[in-house]
Amino acid sequence: MSYSGLAKTILQLVGGAENVDALVHCATRLRFTLHDNGNAKKTELQNLDGVLSVVESGGQFQVIVGSHVSHVYKELTTLLSGGTVSASTERRESKPKGAIGARIFEVVSGSFSPLIGAMAGAGMIKALLAVLVMLKWIDPASSTYLILAAAANSVFHFLPVLLGISAAIKMGANGYVGGAIGAALMEPNFTGLIGSQTATFFGIPVVAINYASTVFPVFIAVAILAILEKFLKRVCPHNIQMFMVPMLCLLAIVPMTVLAFGPFGVYLGDLIAAGINWLSAHSGILTGAVIGGSMMFLVVLGLHWGIVPIIIANLGMGGDPIAAMWAPATFAQMGVALAIFLRTKDANVKALAGPATVTGLLAGVTEPIIYGLIMRFRRTIPVVVIAGAVGGALNGAFQAKLTAFAFHSVLSIPVFTPVLQYAIGIGTGFGLALLLTLMIGFDKKPVKTENKKRPMATTASLATS
Repeated sequence: MSYSGLAKTILQLVGGAENVDALVHCATRLRFTLHDNGNAKKTELQNLDGVLSVVESGGQFQVIVGSHVSHVYKELTTLLSGGTVSASTERRESKPKGAIGARIFEVVSGSFSPLIGAMAGAGMIKALLAVLVMLKWIDPASSTYLILAAAANSVFHFLPVLLGISAAIKMGANGYVGGAIGAALMEPNFTGLIGSQTATFFGIPVVAINYASTVFPVFIAVAILAILEKFLKRVCPHNIQMFMVPMLCLLAIVPMTVLAFGPFGVYLGDLIAAGINWLSAHSGILTGAVIGGSMMFLVVLGLHWGIVPIIIANLGMGGDPIAAMWAPATFAQMGVALAIFLRTKDANVKALAGPATVTGLLAGVTEPIIYGLIMRFRRTIPVVVIAGAVGGALNGAFQAKLTAFAFHSVLSIPVFTPVLQYAIGIGTGFGLALLLTLMIGFDKKPVKTENKKRPMATTASLATS
């Protein structure tokens, strides 16, 4: 089936264009916000050739199509709005559904989804630079290195700007006003106040903080922006809204962020990061085992997005232990896939398992493995849990940390520290899963309710999906 045909069928099965309130995509998932989930034909979607699985989570109806998601998304946006919808634009304002936790998760997920590609690409440049320096092929003091480092650091340094745009769009506000709020925190005149003991705003003392790479301050600011902008559009005359609403929003939100939201957000992020680092330092083995053993289930439900802001906050403090404990679970999935490839005599299964293993190892995207193999052959689920827990416990004991955002792949090993111990942890997860699956096998009769068709262009994670 062509991408165009797949997109048309998916749109029909989710209830048609009139049932779609919003659509974004990430590494492998089409994330719909539907007017009524009951109008979607979930079973038919799961059995559709080219669809790996369907998940309802965080107020979203997620159709998992694999690594060709951007092609299908492009066709869907053409069908929905003549191709004018961007990767994070909502077709009409949608009201978040479900409990407050689900609403917050939906906003976090939808805000980070458009940025993951840029973040992962920049992280891989950091990994490449680390290898080049280690091999003494490039001098870290050279202008060549500094230019490449600028490409690697830009996404993370200016994250408040990028996140301000995507979060504002997700919350139904003006994305560029949201970006301007983030940019105000990075503006040279403001950053020049950092460390000043006399900075004030109309006599109110200002705590000027370095907001580079922060997440929580701009999230809080944009949430207030969405409320304020909606109110101002109701009360301002239409003929002056174009400039008056953004002006009043910036005049109100930027000072409030500098005075209150920003410092609170930074302290909140620091508190969470300090708590996680304390757990890692005092109970690394237990923490690593829990994270490594449970992470696959969070990915299956799409709930792993809630961890991304915490990981980024930890990176701002010098390193993140969560991603290092998570990694063995990802590599365990690859080990299962390789074992299935080696053992199966089914040509279709072998055709899925081989490319999915290679792509997982090189790119860190494992959802085709999860939905095409592990959820199909459920005997392998305990294998992933055990191998992920053992590898996670090792990385917890080693106090391994991620130093730059990247997917879990063999190419991203240099951005973890200590490198050798981290490699032992992920190698244990991969090897143990491979051996256990070879020893106990996998279900000879796959679960019938899962999609048994080979996904289109199957080539299947720190932020997989």
